[in-house]
Amino acid sequence: MPYVSYMAFRHRGEYDETVPRSLHEARAAYDQATEKYEREINEARTNWGIALAAAIEAGMSYQEIVEQVGVSHSSISRAIKQAAENQKAPETSGA
Repeated sequence: MPYVSYMAFRHRGEYDETVPRSLHEARAAYDQATEKYEREINEARTNWGIALAAAIEAGMSYQEIVEQVGVSHSSISRAIKQAAENQKAPETSGA
Protein backbone atom coordinates (compact mmCIF):
# COMPACT_ATOMS: atom_id res chain seq x y z
CA MET A 1 0.00 0.00 0.00
CA PRO A 2 1.28 3.49 -0.75
CA TYR A 3 2.07 5.59 2.26
CA VAL A 4 2.39 9.33 2.23
CA SER A 5 4.18 10.73 5.25
CA TYR A 6 2.22 13.62 6.75
CA MET A 7 5.14 14.81 8.87
CA ALA A 8 2.97 16.46 11.49
CA PHE A 9 5.67 18.81 12.73
CA ARG A 10 7.38 19.68 9.45
CA HIS A 11 7.35 23.38 10.41
CA ARG A 12 9.45 22.72 13.53
CA GLY A 13 13.01 23.94 13.19
CA GLU A 14 16.11 21.92 13.99
CA TYR A 15 17.12 21.81 17.62
CA ASP A 16 20.39 23.52 18.44
CA GLU A 17 23.07 22.44 20.87
CA THR A 18 21.31 24.10 23.82
CA VAL A 19 18.56 21.46 23.79
CA PRO A 20 19.51 18.46 25.94
CA ARG A 21 20.22 15.22 24.09
CA SER A 22 17.52 13.44 26.11
CA LEU A 23 14.93 15.80 24.64
CA HIS A 24 16.28 15.24 21.11
CA GLU A 25 15.94 11.49 21.62
CA ALA A 26 12.50 11.70 23.22
CA ARG A 27 11.23 13.91 20.42
CA ALA A 28 12.68 11.60 17.76
CA ALA A 29 10.98 8.61 19.42
CA TYR A 30 7.69 10.52 19.56
CA ASP A 31 7.96 11.48 15.88
CA GLN A 32 8.74 7.87 14.90
CA ALA A 33 5.75 6.58 16.87
CA THR A 34 3.49 9.23 15.33
CA GLU A 35 4.66 8.36 11.83
CA LYS A 36 4.12 4.63 12.49
CA TYR A 37 0.61 5.34 13.79
CA GLU A 38 -0.25 7.50 10.77
CA ARG A 39 1.08 4.85 8.38
CA GLU A 40 -0.91 2.06 10.08
CA ILE A 41 -4.12 4.12 10.22
CA ASN A 42 -3.70 5.06 6.55
CA GLU A 43 -3.29 1.39 5.65
CA ALA A 44 -6.33 0.38 7.74
CA ARG A 45 -8.47 3.12 6.15
CA THR A 46 -7.37 2.04 2.70
CA ASN A 47 -8.18 -1.61 3.47
CA TRP A 48 -11.58 -0.57 4.86
CA GLY A 49 -12.38 1.32 1.67
CA ILE A 50 -11.22 -1.60 -0.48
CA ALA A 51 -13.46 -3.97 1.52
CA LEU A 52 -16.43 -1.65 1.13
CA ALA A 53 -15.83 -1.32 -2.61
CA ALA A 54 -15.57 -5.12 -2.91
CA ALA A 55 -18.86 -5.53 -1.03
CA ILE A 56 -20.57 -3.08 -3.40
CA GLU A 57 -19.07 -4.82 -6.43
CA ALA A 58 -20.26 -8.19 -5.05
CA GLY A 59 -23.82 -6.89 -5.05
CA MET A 60 -24.35 -5.43 -1.59
CA SER A 61 -26.26 -2.18 -1.55
CA TYR A 62 -25.17 0.90 0.35
CA GLN A 63 -28.29 0.49 2.49
CA GLU A 64 -27.37 -3.09 3.43
CA ILE A 65 -23.91 -1.92 4.51
CA VAL A 66 -25.44 0.98 6.47
CA GLU A 67 -27.76 -1.38 8.31
CA GLN A 68 -25.25 -4.18 8.92
CA VAL A 69 -22.13 -2.17 9.72
CA GLY A 70 -23.59 1.00 11.21
CA VAL A 71 -21.96 3.59 8.98
CA SER A 72 -23.55 6.33 6.88
CA HIS A 73 -23.88 6.40 3.11
CA SER A 74 -21.48 9.33 2.96
CA SER A 75 -18.92 7.48 5.11
CA ILE A 76 -19.03 4.56 2.69
CA SER A 77 -18.54 6.83 -0.32
CA ARG A 78 -15.73 8.75 1.37
CA ALA A 79 -13.90 5.56 2.41
CA ILE A 80 -14.11 4.12 -1.10
CA LYS A 81 -12.92 7.40 -2.64
CA GLN A 82 -10.00 7.73 -0.19
CA ALA A 83 -8.96 4.12 -0.79
CA ALA A 84 -8.87 4.73 -4.53
CA GLU A 85 -6.83 7.90 -4.04
CA ASN A 86 -4.39 6.13 -1.67
CA GLN A 87 -3.90 3.32 -4.15
CA LYS A 88 -2.97 5.87 -6.82
CA ALA A 89 -0.70 7.98 -4.58
CA PRO A 90 3.06 7.55 -5.07
CA GLU A 91 4.78 5.99 -2.09
CA THR A 92 6.93 8.43 -0.16
CA SER A 93 8.66 8.46 3.17
CA GLY A 94 9.45 11.11 5.69
CA ALA A 95 13.20 10.64 5.19
